Amino acid sequence: MRRRTIGTAAVSIAALGAAAACGSDDSEGDENGSGEQEFSGELVIWADETRTPVLKEYVAGFEAAVGVKVTVEEHVETLREDFLAAAEQGQGPDIMVGPHDWTGQLAADGVITPITLTEDQKAALNEASVKAVTVEGQVWGAPYALENLALFRNTDLAPDAPATFEELIQMGTDAGTDEILTMEISVDGNAYNGYPLFSSMGGYLFGDDGQGNLDPTDVGVDSEGGIAAFEKFAELGAAGVLKTTYDASNTIPFFVDGKTAFMISGPWAVTDAQNAGLTYEVTAIPGFEGQNPAAPFLGVQAFFLSASAKNLTFAQEFITNYVLREEDQLTLAEAGNRLPALTSAAETFTEGNADVTGFAAAGEHAVPMPNIPAMNAVWEPFGRAQADAIDGVSTGEEAATTAAGTIRDAIAAS
Repeated sequence: MRRRTIGTAAVSIAALGAAAACGSDDSEGDENGSGEQEFSGELVIWADETRTPVLKEYVAGFEAAVGVKVTVEEHVETLREDFLAAAEQGQGPDIMVGPHDWTGQLAADGVITPITLTEDQKAALNEASVKAVTVEGQVWGAPYALENLALFRNTDLAPDAPATFEELIQMGTDAGTDEILTMEISVDGNAYNGYPLFSSMGGYLFGDDGQGNLDPTDVGVDSEGGIAAFEKFAELGAAGVLKTTYDASNTIPFFVDGKTAFMISGPWAVTDAQNAGLTYEVTAIPGFEGQNPAAPFLGVQAFFLSASAKNLTFAQEFITNYVLREEDQLTLAEAGNRLPALTSAAETFTEGNADVTGFAAAGEHAVPMPNIPAMNAVWEPFGRAQADAIDGVSTGEEAATTAAGTIRDAIAAS
């Protein structure tokens, strides 16, 4: 993969000075009630195990340029839970880095603070990435990286990219490998990985309220398209194309070992494919013949401003006037191998980078993963129904109807 060396530029020293002068801590304001307090000179960021190494590499340049101590703390698998627990006590980090689909719940719980982006800043970002962190018209995070699923193809086994999912099945069969396709599903199902196929058949999770917001009362899992999608899951399961035995332990190994010509996965699979020495290509997931394009979820990683931040003003400055600079988005992209949210940085990063270009093409029809709290009610019922349909435990219609009923009941009870 193409690698580049990118220098880390300092933010405006004047702006940082202003932030330092206005930063908050637990001390009282001056006698005139101005609220101005001394900046502590430290910034604390929490992230998960995937993002922490990327951020540690990134903030080292920031510390060197600005002379401000930044601590990045890793939270393995429990980042959201830890953040919520700390926030309830008025504690925790100044900034939390996480996926955009947490936005609605975090905003509703009052543990993050809206950030202020200028119209120029918004226009410079991928439009869908801004939408992903927007709830009720307010922007709650600064997007920095995009990711979505794509189709990996072993070009020695399948020289051409399939135009339809039916072509993929035929090519995978003709390759004579152990499996036609690997896609992580597991015995519990996987709504995230299954969504591109679900969307191609016309399924949707939540409708629109008419004002550009997702409507939690309009659940589309058992819509006409949703039922058709679950029937397709059942059909593909019976044909042995989709299997609940594909999980995190074998989906990528089967592909890199040449046991299948095709794999549906994300950017996290690139390193394994490269290290295996495969000749492969990343392209869009094909939709079903005569149906909609396969639209994967768009995942957006963002910087969120904690409502309990000890250095609130400085943290806001860091997020809006440093993280969103082109050179800094490129630094983050290089460290994390994800497409930058800033359009100009994305154009630079994709140049000569076949893998990233492939993921960008695969994300052309991607839709932001729902960021409303009601999405929490979707994952388990959808996944269970998907697994039941694939394994033949339920018909597609039974699976879709059961999942939709469970989702509606959970939303009503929340």
